[in-house]
Amino acid sequence: MECVLGGFYSIDMTPLKSKLEEGDFQLVILQLPDGLKRFFPDLVDCISQLTSKSVIIHGDSVYGACDLQLGKLSLLEDLGRPLVVHVAHTPYPPELASNRVASEDVVYLNARSLVRIDDWLLEEAVRTLNDIGARRVALVATAQHLHELESLARFMAARGLDPIVPRGRPPHLLDGQVIGCDYRVARSAGAVDSYVIVSGGLFHPLGLYLATMRHVVHLDPYDSKVRLVDKEGERILRKRLYLVSKAMEGSGAGIIIGLKEGQYRPWLLRSLLEAARLKGLRTVLIAAEHVSPETLDNIDSDLIDFYVVTSCPRLAIDDLGDYRKPVLTPGEAFMALEGSLHPYRFPW
Repeated sequence: MECVLGGFYSIDMTPLKSKLEEGDFQLVILQLPDGLKRFFPDLVDCISQLTSKSVIIHGDSVYGACDLQLGKLSLLEDLGRPLVVHVAHTPYPPELASNRVASEDVVYLNARSLVRIDDWLLEEAVRTLNDIGARRVALVATAQHLHELESLARFMAARGLDPIVPRGRPPHLLDGQVIGCDYRVARSAGAVDSYVIVSGGLFHPLGLYLATMRHVVHLDPYDSKVRLVDKEGERILRKRLYLVSKAMEGSGAGIIIGLKEGQYRPWLLRSLLEAARLKGLRTVLIAAEHVSPETLDNIDSDLIDFYVVTSCPRLAIDDLGDYRKPVLTPGEAFMALEGSLHPYRFPW
């Protein structure tokens, strides 16, 4: 069964149908990214064709499969056993988080984009690749656009390029898939001249640049643009290296422990604490579900010269200009503790 959301996305409802048949659920909690919340009526209509159970819309912002918020949603168990329907993301890689992120009461539904990529946009991507002298090209995308990669590969091969769609790690990472904190699939392509990423916005392309240090051509089907993101990526990289160098001068670090299920990383915390101990660095442990400049300003102390975010590494990158003290990703923290600016390590 296919469910179409406003003509923009298509969802295969088969996984939900199977889950409802195999489990004794009394209600459905619908969990949508902010950009898809406005389509909830279409999805509720489709769910009603599968079950008569009550549907509750999860109104809080959800930032990925690392952010299921199952602890909060367990309050709703008073109304019956809930099934969380998480839309638009694949399951979070368990090796990146505690085992609390896995649950039998969660089903994942991908939202396949129906926005057509015009041929002229593909030709523009090929011209951009030719301009930078790229021949061997790795093709990646966010989950909503993975179905486009094989046809994109054929298009580019017909124009003399050597495209590859790197193998994934299903069910957590599919062929060619990238998520904001995990670019292992992209890097598995090996030696390539450039990456082409299909996504909306610059969030994933910039992460891809920082994770690979290769040319990144961004194909955005929503605003019909092709961008070479290298210049913006280099600008951010220079700022990141400056912050790492500042942290090298510090004697105290605030290490932030994530309180979201998929962002609690005890393995990472132990590694950082051991590296800090060997360096003779003073550490202050801070547990927080949400991290913002205001969060850190409220807790700031002369004991802390820089912070390390072990929850979501993108917090350090995307809120870069708002923090008063250096806020490092885990990879950057290890660079600072090792006293080396090269190679750059992102995210872990």
